Amino acid sequence: MLTATAFVTEPHPQGQLDAQIPLPFPPAPPVLPVPVERDNSGELRDRSARFVQAVAEVIHGHRPVRQLGPWMTADVFEHLQDHLQRRRVRASRHRARLASVHVSMVRDGAAEIAGRMVHDGRSHAIALRLERDDTAPRGPLWRCTALTWA
Repeated sequence: MLTATAFVTEPHPQGQLDAQIPLPFPPAPPVLPVPVERDNSGELRDRSARFVQAVAEVIHGHRPVRQLGPWMTADVFEHLQDHLQRRRVRASRHRARLASVHVSMVRDGAAEIAGRMVHDGRSHAIALRLERDDTAPRGPLWRCTALTWA
């Protein structure tokens, strides 16, 4: 059982806090909603994990950015390309690896992905939005419409 400390309504002698008493605090459900994975998101989760891994490899110079072009909108691709040109990224000795990925279906045909990667002993975050593109020439595909990382 979790406990919380209750404040005493009477003034404490010489500002001491030893007059506080613990109260029982029952377990409560989480305050924030948990991301929901619906329908066939298991397959989407696997694809998202591979895509986030590829983005991490591009950011750290282990994969050419042009390989991600077909799966990104033009503005997202240009943003990533500009970032890489400004930083002049060179491949490091250590490869980035994906530690976790979370899929949140915001509506049918749109998912927000949060991933944590580890590179050189440090954790980094990648967040992206995938939207289903039913007008693609070779059939429906998921396209990255927003991307950020830290």
